Amino acid sequence: MIYAGLVLVFSIPVYYVIINLLWRHELNEHHIELTAAAGREDRYLIIGIVTTLTMLFFLLLIIGFVLINRRISKRLWQPFYNSLAKIKSFNLDKQQTVVFDDTDIDEFSELNQSLNKLIAGNVTVYAQQKEFADNASHELQTPLAIIQSKLDLLLQSKLLTDEQYELIEDANKALSRVARINKNLLLLTKIENSQFMDREVIDLSGLLESTINIFSNFSESKNLALKTEIPSGITIEGNRILVEILLNNLITNAIRYTPNNGAITIALSEKHLSVANAGTTPLQHDQLFKRFGTTTSSITRGTGLGLSLVKQICSRYGWKISYDFHDMHHIFSLHF
Repeated sequence: MIYAGLVLVFSIPVYYVIINLLWRHELNEHHIELTAAAGREDRYLIIGIVTTLTMLFFLLLIIGFVLINRRISKRLWQPFYNSLAKIKSFNLDKQQTVVFDDTDIDEFSELNQSLNKLIAGNVTVYAQQKEFADNASHELQTPLAIIQSKLDLLLQSKLLTDEQYELIEDANKALSRVARINKNLLLLTKIENSQFMDREVIDLSGLLESTINIFSNFSESKNLALKTEIPSGITIEGNRILVEILLNNLITNAIRYTPNNGAITIALSEKHLSVANAGTTPLQHDQLFKRFGTTTSSITRGTGLGLSLVKQICSRYGWKISYDFHDMHHIFSLHF
């Protein structure tokens, strides 16, 4: 377009000069003399005609070039758009193969071959990781459950001393924590491997209310004041299991780290969920959502994976999770 515009700008004076020379040649050849006024009028007429014709041909050329270029480009890029559509419809969880259309364009053919190798490699790695997660879940949970049951039986023995009882109780608590860590790590692996792809419309208001009711006993044991602002009818789209895990972790995290006789506020709106609990010092932002990150010196310890799970679930659905410490309160905000 720029080149054509430059050609147009420089062609009009050239046309004018050439036609003006021809016009003078004809006048001299036929011994015709024009007055100054008639000469100026003829010049203006020549300039107007030359400019009009040039613009007309220029527009015709540009329209033709654009139409031809679009048609040629569409045909040339059609294999690329076909491959792009197949990639968009590809679902790793379904373990489906992608068959790209044959093309006689070398660049697109090479691109399709590279995509085939990349997808095949990802499918293989995904299958291996999924198999490992399933095997680990089966192989680790069983011995952990056996050890815990043995410790429970041992605790019921009447021959134990107080010191032995405390040692077994500490081992039992540590084993329970290991079981929770194992469960959460396997869950993180499954989320990263896209094993929760099902989506449905979820009644977030009702699910949040039921989650709060489940943990009401824990909050009452610490004499916590629980304030809620949950309007009815708010829905969200996602996997129900993951959304339940997200809510469970946010609420249990607030209950665990709120001092006795403290307060927790849970507020829900159409695009926002906030969980605020009383605190004394802010958490470390750089460690907050990392696996096994140390964010507090509290004696009460979780698995170190709760907020990491929350972050992973939010990333899956494009939600934003943020933390702020304001007016002696920890505030976790979730934006849908």
